[in-house]
Amino acid sequence: MPNWMQRKGMQTPPERPDRVKPVPEKIEGIYYPYRGTENHGVKQPNPEAVDDYYESEHWDDGDVPRVLEPEPEPEPVPVRVVQETARERLSWRSIQVPVTDVKSQVVGRHEKRRNLIIRNPSTSSDVFIAEDQSVSTYTGYLLEQGQEITLRTTEEVYAVCAPGENTVLHIAYEYAVEL
Repeated sequence: MPNWMQRKGMQTPPERPDRVKPVPEKIEGIYYPYRGTENHGVKQPNPEAVDDYYESEHWDDGDVPRVLEPEPEPEPVPVRVVQETARERLSWRSIQVPVTDVKSQVVGRHEKRRNLIIRNPSTSSDVFIAEDQSVSTYTGYLLEQGQEITLRTTEEVYAVCAPGENTVLHIAYEYAVEL
């Protein structure tokens, strides 16, 4: 096959010079184990003295124990964890919130709230509840007619009814009051 019909990879290579063989690098001066050749500004008077130092018994201190003895454990200090304030009392509140087919917040955030009871007294409408505004009839928790749920949360609660329906939720919550 003539040279002009061959593709680029099929052509015979042109005459090129031989490659230069790599020569390993030689280190001049002192080579410090694990550091290299850098002496960090300290001039060594005699290179042989450094080699003698690393080969001598300076690295084997017989009186230094290789395994340290464990230190004695300190006596534990008794600790009592208090999660409530020193003086607080519990109170409760009840509310009624209308719920329609439009998403709405039925309970707000309350940091001191302990329990939250939500009851659907309706005999004809189901309610769907969730922790954020993305509540819908297919993502919310179904609270059927006459059903009640108890939650232990400090976050807000959103609710929605099925399209065309509405109801009133009965809500009671218990919370702490600091004195």
